[in-house]
Amino acid sequence: MRTLVETLYNYAQEHRVVDRLQTREYRQVSSGLEADWEDFRSALTADQERRLESLLDRQFEAGILEDRASFLAGVSIGLELAWL
Repeated sequence: MRTLVETLYNYAQEHRVVDRLQTREYRQVSSGLEADWEDFRSALTADQERRLESLLDRQFEAGILEDRASFLAGVSIGLELAWL
């Protein structure tokens, strides 16, 4: 069952999520974000950059776990609704 869930999750990430992000709201939020990060990072010391990178890595990992939990919750809800 784990393999099926992983396959569904990967399919959703590769083929469905991108379509859902093609919105005006997403473009507004993400517009210029990379350039702003580069500007911010250029003012950091080497130690600050290293600490920031560590925090961002942990935040990224937490985001992946949250994303998978949301996906699994959605699948679970869908299965429960299918039984109604």
